[in-house]
Amino acid sequence: MNIPEILVANGTGAVLVSFLLLLRVRGESKNSVGTALFCRILVVTLLAQATETISFLLDGVPGAASRFWLYLTNTVCTGATVCVDYAWCLYVDFRVYRSIGRLRRRHMLLGAPLLALLVLLVANLFGTGWIFSISADNAYHRGPLNILLYLLLFSYYAESVWQVHKARRDGITVEFFPVYYFVVTCAVGTLLQGAFYGMAFGWLSVAIAFVFVDSQTRSLRGYTDELSGLFGRKYMNYCLDRIHATQEKDVYGIMMDVNCFKEINDTYGHAEGDRAIQEIGRILSGALAANSVAIRMSGDEFMVLIRHGSEKLLDEICTAIERRVQHYNETAPAGSFQLSFSTGVAKYEGGSVEKFLVELDQRMYAEKRAFHAARDGHAAPEQGNAPSI
Repeated sequence: MNIPEILVANGTGAVLVSFLLLLRVRGESKNSVGTALFCRILVVTLLAQATETISFLLDGVPGAASRFWLYLTNTVCTGATVCVDYAWCLYVDFRVYRSIGRLRRRHMLLGAPLLALLVLLVANLFGTGWIFSISADNAYHRGPLNILLYLLLFSYYAESVWQVHKARRDGITVEFFPVYYFVVTCAVGTLLQGAFYGMAFGWLSVAIAFVFVDSQTRSLRGYTDELSGLFGRKYMNYCLDRIHATQEKDVYGIMMDVNCFKEINDTYGHAEGDRAIQEIGRILSGALAANSVAIRMSGDEFMVLIRHGSEKLLDEICTAIERRVQHYNETAPAGSFQLSFSTGVAKYEGGSVEKFLVELDQRMYAEKRAFHAARDGHAAPEQGNAPSI
């Protein structure tokens, strides 16, 4: 076992991961789900690097204390390995779809095999030797079910690639999401680690992969809105350009304008106005369905774009938004601001996307006029096709 190589490899990996963690903590919104998830992945990676290094240093060292720490560190490191790849799948899913609701639905499905492996690891602590064993001379040996670890890792790699491939096929994500940067780099490191025990390829490859991912995701910032956590107008233009180029069918839009947003800023202050935008981001993210994205177009204007949709799906998303707005208003602290939207919905019928946007805009502002007329006690003008939410 090459201890100097292990110390250099895992030490280098730890420095890279710590640097990325510092950049994320200091440089990005603390309210971003994607940032929070990525930071947790980095923390678990640091834990795994530390426990793997300790396990290598103690391998073959006699004594009951060494045996105890060998079991503990190898168990933690093995569990952390799968947790990182599980969390990577969730991170990819969120970065692609920007939907908290979808994330909640998928984490149980993706977490089921992880939970099964963790149960095996706990059983392994009682001497079953299923995943690994520690011999009488305190040497680590892989168990008969250790292959399940590698199968699960590569299943998570494949799942993340499939999600991005499916999203690209459906036109949901931008073209250069860095899933292959992570998967290929980590897969090579995993195979080398499996083939040459005693060499620390695995976590160094993970650290390098995260550097690649961070570099590429920073280039995507122009497509996202940091305050709301949603996609931004540039991403909307990207999607609409593709829709126009392919004359895609079954595309629906929901355009929303926050009612009385200026009053929120004037009454509660701009800090609360920012919090309102963040709450709206969470509301819309939680209401999304498959093949839909939420976009902050400008200050208090938002859009949900549904591709490969239907009237039924459109109604379901509108209802989900309405329910989440109602839930927020009912549970908000006393004296806090209340939220509502004026909305316009339309279907893209081919041709110019500008016509599609104008139709959405006109219907939304018809609802806006109706909202203010009703609030001011005047007769409401003829409304558009969707009530204020």
